[in-house]
Amino acid sequence: MSLINKITDYFSSAKNELVKVTWPTRQDTLRYAGLVIAISVCVAAFFGLLDVGLSNVVTTALANKKIETSVPAEVPVTPTVEQNAPETTTQQPTINFDQATPITTPTDNSSSVQN
Repeated sequence: MSLINKITDYFSSAKNELVKVTWPTRQDTLRYAGLVIAISVCVAAFFGLLDVGLSNVVTTALANKKIETSVPAEVPVTPTVEQNAPETTTQQPTINFDQATPITTPTDNSSSVQN
């Protein structure tokens, strides 16, 4: 069977099945659409009221919770004496990498250890 015959067969059987379908009348379609909209509005109102109610419960519970405030201990205020800082230079210190000592890590000498 060729590809064109398969496509033609598919569309003819689809047309035959669509003839067998019992389509709802206009009045039934409007009734079902109204029912879907009404149920959607009722469910939205239910969840909206539930949200507002639970929000009020949580707000009330948190508002009634006793908040413990810690009073800071009296800290005596001592006057600070400003000392003249020594004059600093704006030149950054330099590092001479030619004279730097490399950092070495310990090597594992367990293979050279004799029993």
